[in-house]
Amino acid sequence: MVQQQPVVVFDMGSNKTRVGFAGEEAPRVISSTVVGVPRQRGLVGSLLQHYSDDYAGDAACAQEGMLNLSYPVRNRCITSMPEVEHFLQDVFYSRLPLVPSNTMMLWVESVRTSREDRERLCEMMFESFGLPQLGLVAASATTVFSTGRTTGLVVDSGEGCTNFNAVWEGYNLQYATHTSDVAGRVLTDRLLAFLRAKGYPLSTPNDRRIVEDVKHTLCYVAADVQEEVKKMHKKLQKEYYGLPDEQRIYVEESQFMVPELLFNPSAEGDIGCCGRNNAEVNVDASGVGAGGWTDAIAKVVESAPHFTRPHLLKSIVLGGGNTMFPGIEQRLRREVSALPASVECEANCVAFRDRDLAAWIGGSVVASMPTFPHMCLSRKDYLEKGATVVHERI
Repeated sequence: MVQQQPVVVFDMGSNKTRVGFAGEEAPRVISSTVVGVPRQRGLVGSLLQHYSDDYAGDAACAQEGMLNLSYPVRNRCITSMPEVEHFLQDVFYSRLPLVPSNTMMLWVESVRTSREDRERLCEMMFESFGLPQLGLVAASATTVFSTGRTTGLVVDSGEGCTNFNAVWEGYNLQYATHTSDVAGRVLTDRLLAFLRAKGYPLSTPNDRRIVEDVKHTLCYVAADVQEEVKKMHKKLQKEYYGLPDEQRIYVEESQFMVPELLFNPSAEGDIGCCGRNNAEVNVDASGVGAGGWTDAIAKVVESAPHFTRPHLLKSIVLGGGNTMFPGIEQRLRREVSALPASVECEANCVAFRDRDLAAWIGGSVVASMPTFPHMCLSRKDYLEKGATVVHERI
């Protein structure tokens, strides 16, 4: 079957949204997931010669002094459907050359998306935009697909949360999952608090973006924190982040102590408790907890069927912007290899260079397959059966 209509791939995260077309190697649009509403209606559009008072994406961030900013996605879950709709309008009608009523869509969804949100999303796509067909695929599955695999244990760490999911032959195992709130936002908060305590006057939204860039530029995961502390004390020249006005921000031990929270959340504020043996694991019945990455992986493996475990450990797939720290792959492989479950097989981490785009890239792969139209819900089905049909067909 020849696919006539273009397919747009939409990956909407807490911090960034990535949009592009099926079969392409990279998204056409990467923009902040934010919507801006003017503090005083009627002025902003005319003053800035903008077609509307409302802004979305990076354009909203650029005018934040005149706007109230809101974030329609938190922890990869939609918090405001009207704001998501406004964001999509901006992408469809201003950023990409497409006509929604003649465009199929693959929406990369969170494994935590509720049934109600799926139905509301489906309703918006067919009612507001008139899409002919809509496909929903879990981010964990598309992350695995981005590596050319169909099976793996996914560590998807972005701005709002870190999701650990077992994927078997392209299907997300709902009972083998774990979520941690320790992710990009938490690390930025801790680095910001550290620098403020050192006397740096960082208080504005723009200052926070500077701290985020400091994190991305200088922070890394240490193989051994205690050894790293010793090395740092011996360094004659301390690493710093240079500002345009030639001021310098010295990150000191936060350079590796902040990312250490991913492996040991209890390490905050106390270098002496950075060993893995001292980490506390706080997990509730829903699978949401504050344990480190290695503990979370152990939990997911133990929850998966026994015959799948060696295959999962051999393909621990990293995805999301919060997995881009240097040294993270080596540290995770070493710690997972020490788990009892790794005795019978060698653990392996898959960390591609563009893994911050993994969920979108995998979606592009899926949407370019000849079988993709058969995975979708059509507008005809929606009109005949209503939004609840999304649970039957996708």
